[in-house]
Amino acid sequence: MLAEAGQTRALGMRQPAFRAVSRFLGGLLVATVCFGQPVSSADLESAYREAERAFQERRLDDAARGYERLAELTPVTAEIHAKLGLVYYVAGRFGKAIPSLRKAIELKPGLPNVGTLLAISLAQIGEFDAALPGLEQGFENPQDGALQRLVGLELQRAYLALDRTADAGRITARLTAKHPDDPEVLYHAGRFHAEMASTAMRRLVAIAPDSAWGHQASAEAFESRGNYALAIVEYRKALEKQPGRPGVHYAIARAIQSSEGRAGTERDALGEFSSELRVDPSNALAAYEAGEILRKESRYREARRLFDQAVSQRPGFGLARIGLGRVLRELGELEAARLHLEAATRLIPGNEVARYQLALVYRAGGDLDGAQREMAEFQRLRQRGPAEREAAGPLVAPPESTPQRLDAE
Repeated sequence: MLAEAGQTRALGMRQPAFRAVSRFLGGLLVATVCFGQPVSSADLESAYREAERAFQERRLDDAARGYERLAELTPVTAEIHAKLGLVYYVAGRFGKAIPSLRKAIELKPGLPNVGTLLAISLAQIGEFDAALPGLEQGFENPQDGALQRLVGLELQRAYLALDRTADAGRITARLTAKHPDDPEVLYHAGRFHAEMASTAMRRLVAIAPDSAWGHQASAEAFESRGNYALAIVEYRKALEKQPGRPGVHYAIARAIQSSEGRAGTERDALGEFSSELRVDPSNALAAYEAGEILRKESRYREARRLFDQAVSQRPGFGLARIGLGRVLRELGELEAARLHLEAATRLIPGNEVARYQLALVYRAGGDLDGAQREMAEFQRLRQRGPAEREAAGPLVAPPESTPQRLDAE
C-alpha cells in the first residue's frame, strides 16, 4: 500500500528533476548545438531553440517531437538524449524516458543527475531492483539538494516494495532529520510508521492472541473504532494476564470517559484512575484526571493532592497547573494559585480558562489592573475564529488529556 502511494508523487517529483537536470543541460546544449556538430549549425540551432521553447512553455508533445528530431540529427550527442529523456519524464512517459536516458549515459557516463533521473523513472514503472543502485547513489552522493530529498522519498518507496522495511526505516529517519518541517516528508514518514505499527499489531494478535499484549492490542483496535465496551473487556483480559501492568487501568478509565456514559460513569472512571495510581504513582495523567473529577465534585482538598502529584511528576503539564490553580483559589490560597496559573499561561498561552482563572485570582487579591488585563485577553481568545485557533497551536497539553473548561460550560 505504501509503495503504491508513491505513484501519486510522480508529478511532484518531476519539477525538481526538471530544474536540476535543465540547469546542467541548458548550457551544455547551447555549446554543443552551436559548436560541436558537423551538420548545419544554423539548422541545428534553430531546431534546438524551437524544441527548448516548447519545453519551457510546457508544450511537452511539441518539445518531445523537437528533441526526437534533434536526436536523429545528432545521434551521438549525449546531452540531446538526456534532454529528450527529461521531456518524457516531465510528461510522465517513464517507459519512453528510460531508453533515452540510458543512451545518454552510454554516450557520456558522467552526465550529472541523469543516472538519478533514470533510476526514478525505473522506480515509477515498478522496476525497483533495477532502480535501487541509482537511487542509492543519488541519495548518498547528491548533486542537487532538492533532488536528493525527492530521491529519498522514492528510495523509501522502493525499499518498501522490495520488503526491505529496515532500510525504508533508515531512509525515513534520515529524511525527517534533514527535513523536520517538510509536509511531504512528514506525511510519508507518518504513513510508514503507521503501516509498520499496524503490521506489528496484526502479527501480535495473530501469534499471541491470548497474551496480555494481544488483548491490549485488540482493546486499542476496538477503542480506535469507538467500540468502548468491547475495548474495556479486552483491557480487563489483559489485566487478568498481568494484574499489575502499568497503564491499563488508565486506558480503561479513558475508554469509560470517551463512551459518554455508555460504558460506565465518572465514578467508575475515578475508581480506575485510583487503581492506576496504586500500580504506578508516577502516572501524572491519571493523577490529573482523577483530580479533575474530584474538582468538579467540589472535593477541593482531595483534588489538590492529586493535582499536586501531577505537577510534581510533570512540571510542564499546563492543564494540571490550571487545575491546581483553580482548587487553590477555591481554598483561598491566592498566592499559590497565582503562581500556578501564571505558569499555565506561559505553558499554554492560548488557553482561555487559564486567563479567566488568573483574572479571578488577581481580582480577589486586589490587583485590578492585572485582572482587567487577563480578562481582556480572555475575551480576545474567546472571539477567535477557527483559523486563528489552529494557528495558535494546541490548547491541551498533553493532547490526550481532558481539557479544562469554564464552569458555565
